[in-house]
Amino acid sequence: MILALDQGSTKTAAALVSEDGTILGEAEAGGSCYFIDGVETAFSEIFFAAEFASKKAKRPLSGITKVYAGIAGANWPDEIAMLTKQLVKKFSAKKVNVCNDCVIALRGGTEKEDAIVLCAGTGFNGAVKTRGVIRHVFNNYVAAPDQGAGGLGNRALQAVFENYLGIRERTSLTRKLLEYYEYEEVDQLLLGRDRGTLKHPLHTSIRVILDAARENDKVAVDVITDFARSLARYAAGSVRKYSLTGKDIDIVLSGGVFKADIPLLVKIITEELNRISPQARIVNAEFEPVVGAALLGVAEESHSREPIEKCKKSARELGLVRKIHRL
Repeated sequence: MILALDQGSTKTAAALVSEDGTILGEAEAGGSCYFIDGVETAFSEIFFAAEFASKKAKRPLSGITKVYAGIAGANWPDEIAMLTKQLVKKFSAKKVNVCNDCVIALRGGTEKEDAIVLCAGTGFNGAVKTRGVIRHVFNNYVAAPDQGAGGLGNRALQAVFENYLGIRERTSLTRKLLEYYEYEEVDQLLLGRDRGTLKHPLHTSIRVILDAARENDKVAVDVITDFARSLARYAAGSVRKYSLTGKDIDIVLSGGVFKADIPLLVKIITEELNRISPQARIVNAEFEPVVGAALLGVAEESHSREPIEKCKKSARELGLVRKIHRL
């Protein structure tokens, strides 16, 4: 069997896949990032998800011959080597392939040889693929204000602070964010952010921002618009750097932010990218990233289309598709 893994800050997903491509069982555990939480914590979540998946599949973990893992924070060769070694030790698999989790998200959205993924969840990452080969993962090059829902939350706080200074116009974000974080004064909100004592993580405030935007609060709309344009720059830069202008490419959107129903976000990104690459197709990934890991693993084991189609079919039957929902 193949063990497909997807570990991000929000959740850890595991799927056991047979040689013919059928997903036998899947399960989830808590999210983690080894770089932040430590290897032991991250791998305990991985093992829990894998063990639960094996119980649902009614197959022992000893039957795993290959592991294909997309892991948050797997950015540099020495880190990937360390993670590979840990997975070999944990599962005694003959083959282990580790990549950044945005790479499996890319495969969950397209099979095209030339493609880019923008993966916005709690944080943000992306990758570019040309001629079927991953050329670059954005990893630590991503600016802090672009870090997914966390970056969007920070942008909204900054807008509130700028309103307080008289730089921006009045906004309902001030009242809404003060209520959300349970403060009475903007000074308290600023200290809470800077001292790391906010009662809720920054990424969770996305609901508050969307609520204000849906009420046509101009500042909230501007925050989302600026965020979208900034994310689009990463794909635009890859289009220019790898000479993809005018080519039939897919730009895949994945991650929790793009699962939320935010038409403005997708609209702005599409407009920005079609301006420099009119033939680019902007697609919201169909499958959860763990399915992308499964598809990559299956493709390496077979040159036939049949296992790939079986993998997709079983993924749909198990509900491993990304559903757009309103926050």
